[in-house]
Amino acid sequence: MSVRWAALLVALAPAAAGAQGLAYEGALGLATGAYIFTARTTSWTLSSGLSVRAGRFTLRAAAPLLLQNSTLLTGSGAGMMPSGGPSSGMVQDSGTGGGGMMGGRRRLSMPASAVTAYRLVLGDPAVQLAWHVLDDATALTASVAAKVPVTDTTAFGTGAWDVGAALSFTHHFGAANFLGLDVAYWHLGDLPELDFRNPALGTISAGRAIGAGWAGSLFVSGGTAALRGYDAPVSVGLTAARLATPAMWGITAAFGLTETVPEVAVSLNWRVSLR
Repeated sequence: MSVRWAALLVALAPAAAGAQGLAYEGALGLATGAYIFTARTTSWTLSSGLSVRAGRFTLRAAAPLLLQNSTLLTGSGAGMMPSGGPSSGMVQDSGTGGGGMMGGRRRLSMPASAVTAYRLVLGDPAVQLAWHVLDDATALTASVAAKVPVTDTTAFGTGAWDVGAALSFTHHFGAANFLGLDVAYWHLGDLPELDFRNPALGTISAGRAIGAGWAGSLFVSGGTAALRGYDAPVSVGLTAARLATPAMWGITAAFGLTETVPEVAVSLNWRVSLR
């Protein structure tokens, strides 16, 4: 489940508070961009998982199925990273040597073998435990999460654990308007030839309930750079959601403003109560 979609559900916690028990959660996403490279990478992701809520706690687990046309991106708990994949040593050398993208430097040219036909792989699963500290006009959720290293370094993974912690805060103004702040910190496992920095990430969102069961929000996301010597990630976007029961669904669109995030990312998210 994407950060923006989860944040919107938290923002409308009074409406969603009855959705306890077991649920199926999924997302279908498309992201495309050149990132820090001369070649464009397009990724399709289908994420499927289960969540169970008991009282103020929610436990969820999900695994992504990835369809991607290059080996230039690596999956992490903080999102897909333009690591260079098998050529990550070139990204490491360029960043630490001052050849990163700061100041409009040239994009990196990777070996022709890095741009492939579309390849389908199972990505690393993730687990999360969330504590709903407050579920009212002011909502506060604290969570811890981990990405389990199942996928190896030749299939868009690092072969190492990622662990993170997050806080999500939302305050309602009247019956319709809300503001949200989501912050997270990730300790990322490294590739053999590339050391990731541990990023702090944040999203500020403003939204409004629209009619019965509908809501929308605008957001700005950013954080510290996970790749040494390259731009920090910054993106803007919007989310629209239908919060009907037993099924909730929403659409998120994000537009990257720096070269360590995709130029465009669109996702369809859903949640279906099973009992």
